[in-house]
Amino acid sequence: MDYTTLIFLLGLFPLSAMISLLDRSAEYKNMIIILTSLIFFSWGRPFAVCLIFLSVLIDWGLGLGAAKLQDKTGRKLSALPAVIVSGAVNSGLFLVFEHNSLFEGHDRLTLDKAIIPVGMAYYTIRGFSYVYDVFKGKIRAEKNVFCLFTYMMSFTLMCAGPAVRYGDMESQIRNREVTTEKLNQGLNRIFWGLAKAVLLTTVFKQIEYVGLSGSEITTMGCWLGMLAFFAKNYYLFTGLCDMSTGLSLVYGFVLPVNYRDIEPGELFTGLIKSYNTTVVGFFAELFGVSGKAKPAFAAIGAVACGAALGFWYSASMNAVIVGAAAGLLAALELTALKKPLSKLPAIVQYIYLVIASLVIFGGVYFSSSRGLENWFYSYRKWLLGLVGVNTKYTLSVAMRDMLLHNMTLIVIAFFVVCAPARRGVFRLCDNIAAKSRRSYGAVRIVKTLCTALVFALSIMTLVVEYTR
Repeated sequence: MDYTTLIFLLGLFPLSAMISLLDRSAEYKNMIIILTSLIFFSWGRPFAVCLIFLSVLIDWGLGLGAAKLQDKTGRKLSALPAVIVSGAVNSGLFLVFEHNSLFEGHDRLTLDKAIIPVGMAYYTIRGFSYVYDVFKGKIRAEKNVFCLFTYMMSFTLMCAGPAVRYGDMESQIRNREVTTEKLNQGLNRIFWGLAKAVLLTTVFKQIEYVGLSGSEITTMGCWLGMLAFFAKNYYLFTGLCDMSTGLSLVYGFVLPVNYRDIEPGELFTGLIKSYNTTVVGFFAELFGVSGKAKPAFAAIGAVACGAALGFWYSASMNAVIVGAAAGLLAALELTALKKPLSKLPAIVQYIYLVIASLVIFGGVYFSSSRGLENWFYSYRKWLLGLVGVNTKYTLSVAMRDMLLHNMTLIVIAFFVVCAPARRGVFRLCDNIAAKSRRSYGAVRIVKTLCTALVFALSIMTLVVEYTR
């Protein structure tokens, strides 16, 4: 089961949410979350629940053992074996489930396996980060195993980030309140996130196919196809992340921000940090990139961090190479390029971001399952296609028709990702609403109708997909 299945959206989630509101105590709500999560995870894969139960108990015991060793010896490093064991156990779970993500079946609504093992990747980070934070002294070891079960097994955190640390959740697990404001914000995040994950992702999936997988390789197809590949995964990730945040709000949890607007002044390093912020921050902490490390050590750590992130996103050699290349560019910005690049006009910085992102992250699209030689051949062929080498013409008829037929959704997608344009629309709505009470009511009604409309369209799209 996942966030985009009809049985979850129209059955399990609303039923669970209504039952959770019958009692205000955090203990009751935690019990409902655990029971709902058991159904969510065991749907078609009961074996997964057994492994999850076992891993929670292992990390719980390792956290207690780490704290006890440190108290007994008075030395932080005495608990290092507990961290190593936790890393080995969670890495094993990650590898076992790497090709068995929570997203199976309907190709248009799934992340490609070469991009991210969506479910277990976040789960294993939570388990390891808990023991790691106990080791570092950031949190106390949790004695109540049911609190840890709530943190580890909550279905609201499973599908697409953020990589929540136990320190962010501990106080909320024991004491939280569901308010009408949280319910309103949560449902809005769920509906609009679903629209991103279903409506926008489907459009860009089609554009990607026409540009990169079709029989006609054209210059604009290479550019637009790869941009659509990035857009598809961006809107799917941010949409599911919005749904995760919204689901958590419905149950009273407030999660840390996991993605933010892309600003050209922050350069390529800022672009990396703006996407999956919590995961990037955790890996940066592990490899000493953040903090007060010397520039040379931080640069080396950035390359290693990029390679590790590439492996986390996909246990494949091409992803590791792409991650290391991204880390290398971030290291160059950190040590030498940041000052001269920051002096460039904003439009030039945008062009730099687009080209750097395409050239580096474009390597993720091509599979290395048949060897690095075949991967490099496909990657090189695409790079040459960007400048018109070995292409018959600039734009295919199929790509032109695809763009024209989906222009409305493409424009909407632009406003979603372009912060200045989006802020302009919101500012216009606020100005209209401020004129009078009638105007305020009209704006609120239009917003509500738009939310209801995108939810209805998303559900209809899912119905069509599942009936094919």
